[in-house]
Amino acid sequence: MAFADVNDPAAVLKAVEEFDRKGRDVFLEEYGFGKARDYFLLIDGKRYDSKAIFGAAHKYQFPKLGPLGWRDFSGGATTVERKLEAMGFRIERRHPKAGGVTSNVEITSAQDEAEAAGAFDPHNVEDARTKTMAAIVRRQGQPAFRNNLLRVYGNRCAISGCKVLEVLEAAHIVPYQGPETNHVSNGLLLRTDLHTLFDLQLLTIEPSATIVVIAAELRSTEYGALHGKKLQLPSADKGGPNADALALHYEKSGLTP
Repeated sequence: MAFADVNDPAAVLKAVEEFDRKGRDVFLEEYGFGKARDYFLLIDGKRYDSKAIFGAAHKYQFPKLGPLGWRDFSGGATTVERKLEAMGFRIERRHPKAGGVTSNVEITSAQDEAEAAGAFDPHNVEDARTKTMAAIVRRQGQPAFRNNLLRVYGNRCAISGCKVLEVLEAAHIVPYQGPETNHVSNGLLLRTDLHTLFDLQLLTIEPSATIVVIAAELRSTEYGALHGKKLQLPSADKGGPNADALALHYEKSGLTP
């Protein structure tokens, strides 16, 4: 399979329809992509994660070959975007501002989604609570995956040592790509805020020394105290994070000790 083969705008539009039908989070999880930061496919004023859409479009153009995964992309950051533009689609380039996580594209998108959700309804608080609890469960991770990480890491955050179960989450080192990625060696048990920073690649683990690396713009904040801290690994008999997975996350983050 090769992304160079995709050239059918109709296949892209079918992928967009699937995205709209399932929602962003489900679509990205099913195809194994993280949320886009810089480049977005823009259709009717709505932003779509361009590489995930392109990967799904491969399935629609070549049903027997199936979709492309994130490992199938190479050739520079803008290659896919240029191919989409060649098919007549519009690409939006987002430039996150310096100075902290509040400028991150993911947070901007979340704000857009929250605003689009409508006004607060004080008569529907029970429904809101149900949705909130469901969101917490989804965020904490699939139960079996999280339970295994809780067992392996002794109910402690691998970075902070926090033991409050309600804020401990199952973080994938390599983004979810199906049940096989729900393995303890592809997971870290992290406190909620550290999981967010890890997913945004503002926090990573240097794989050879297994030390925490914090983005430069956060080192003057309370998170700076974690920079250079040794990851709290489980005992050898319980297994720990996969070194190759850590190296991949570290490389993609672009952070340095």
